Amino acid sequence: MTDRRVTRAIVLAAGTGSRLGEGGDPTPKPLRAVAGVPLLVRVLRTLESAGIREAVVIIGHQGESVRRALVAEPSLGLELSFVNNERYLAKNGVSLLAAADFIDRECLLTMADHLYSPELVRRLLAADVPSGACALGVDYDIERCFDIDDATKVCVSAGRIGDISKELERYDALDTGVFRIGPALIEELARLDDQHGDCSLSDGVRALASRGAFLGVDVGDVRWIDVDTGPALERAEAMLRVFGDHLGDEPGAGAPAVIDADGMELFAPSWVRAAKPYNEDHFAVAERTGVARMMSNESAHAPSQRVVDAIVHAATRGHLYPSGGPELRQKLGAREGLGGDNVLLGAGSTELIDVIIRTFAAAGEEVLLSVPTFSMYEARTRVCGGIPVLVPMTEEHEHDLMGMLRAVTERTKVIFLCTPNNPTGNRIAEVDMRRLLRLGLPTVIDEAYFELGEGTSLSYLIQEFPNAIVLRTFSKAFGLAGLRVGYALGHASVIKLLSRVKVPWNLPAVSIAAASAALDDMAEFDARVAELKAARAELGRGLSRLPGVVAIPSEGNFILVDISLTRMSAERMVQAMLDEGVLIRSLGSHHAEKSYVRVTIGTREQNAKCLTAFERVLGRRREREVAMPAFVGGDAE
Repeated sequence: MTDRRVTRAIVLAAGTGSRLGEGGDPTPKPLRAVAGVPLLVRVLRTLESAGIREAVVIIGHQGESVRRALVAEPSLGLELSFVNNERYLAKNGVSLLAAADFIDRECLLTMADHLYSPELVRRLLAADVPSGACALGVDYDIERCFDIDDATKVCVSAGRIGDISKELERYDALDTGVFRIGPALIEELARLDDQHGDCSLSDGVRALASRGAFLGVDVGDVRWIDVDTGPALERAEAMLRVFGDHLGDEPGAGAPAVIDADGMELFAPSWVRAAKPYNEDHFAVAERTGVARMMSNESAHAPSQRVVDAIVHAATRGHLYPSGGPELRQKLGAREGLGGDNVLLGAGSTELIDVIIRTFAAAGEEVLLSVPTFSMYEARTRVCGGIPVLVPMTEEHEHDLMGMLRAVTERTKVIFLCTPNNPTGNRIAEVDMRRLLRLGLPTVIDEAYFELGEGTSLSYLIQEFPNAIVLRTFSKAFGLAGLRVGYALGHASVIKLLSRVKVPWNLPAVSIAAASAALDDMAEFDARVAELKAARAELGRGLSRLPGVVAIPSEGNFILVDISLTRMSAERMVQAMLDEGVLIRSLGSHHAEKSYVRVTIGTREQNAKCLTAFERVLGRRREREVAMPAFVGGDAE
């Protein structure tokens, strides 16, 4: 057969398209707009450009609306015929049987929801298909499939189809939804329908394939997509925007002359497009202006000489891949009475937050947060397609335990709790943590600041609750923020699970060496922590003496400051302090109220500069009549 004999196409457009209409759009699926053009209109235009002259459209669900829209479409030059399938709720083989009278010769068959390049049609029509046989365009490039779970899989041997189904476990190719068919397929479908009262197109393909009469034709590298869901529709729009209406696969066309860079964004899922990147402007401001960096909870102290020496030594082996840090993991585990298999290293605890969310929460599932808190929990949840559920803390900045328990649903997959909490600086009571852990949900206890307070770690709960995951970091008390070292403590089975998601070689050798050296320098560590606690108490008392300022006691390396009585917004205060040479933090991204700012503990000189800046910004206004709560830091100088 030659491609000149095939000028008629049968188009299946009778189904309800329920998955594409899950968002509540009542438009019939064949008329859903894809980049401004109805889906079925795009299919018919593609057929026409590939040489098809006549199209038989099988309609059913909202069929009259589909027929009217196509008849009124001025861009179509095809001869259109319509067949109504009253049994449109049955399988798609029944729809094809409705057009049996039109399949008295070889025809092209296509789905109304598959978009593809005209070149796919041309390659299928140019294939050598024996008389009486049928053929399916198949794609052997399985990796590029957008939705492999929903794709129809095909087993092909020596160019002939052996089996076809969405449930195949072993397969070679994917069904593109474009066929060359003839009366033989109709005969098989009619027989199956008589026997079972229903039949699918795949049933008919398998029946002919059992006799070696159904070929699989490799369509090569042409682009196609099954537009069956909302995300698939978005991907189709991205493909059309970047590659053009014909998907850029015409012979000799090569790459598009101009690739729309902005169109790349449409290839990403909707939750990634909605995400906002972390704003690092404050780092650039600090570097450029030389202001006091009191905004990011960094340590005021540079790494010790022991740590620097370890970094230099590790750098001499920079040509080798780093190990997974087994010695460091063993050392960290031993500090908590655990083993090395209870420890997972990460590029800061931020990477581990991301790993935990991606391990447990799929798109559309929930992550429970007590706010205000560290903004990365919410940010990474959104990037992974999850839904952050935010439970406000009490007016006293305590975690609302009952509120969190009420917020748990069947979709809740992870709970995050920061203790001491950033930015409020307080801990969660052990009894409350135990109540949450008894839910059995993966529960992250983020102890980024625990070394800086007076309380003890909750890491011992791991041995009682395998769902507990404790996060730690070397960025705060150890002062290694720039080297990005964090770690998770958990049950060995949980750590093994998280390791499947974590990328290998995520921690550079210099970072591993620095962290290990820091653990060997505990005398220096203890001295620095003592100095920080004394500076925190001194800064807190100084801030609490300023009119209109309430410094909230903290167990972190920061102080949360309530400036509501000054009648200044957080943004205005941050800018005014910057003008005085001190950079502090507004906490909008943490879901704190607009009247709060956070001040990181700096050196004694920086703290003094900060107090002076606050005094200047407030204009040395006289004490208000309202009594200010005194700052009680719990740390003597």
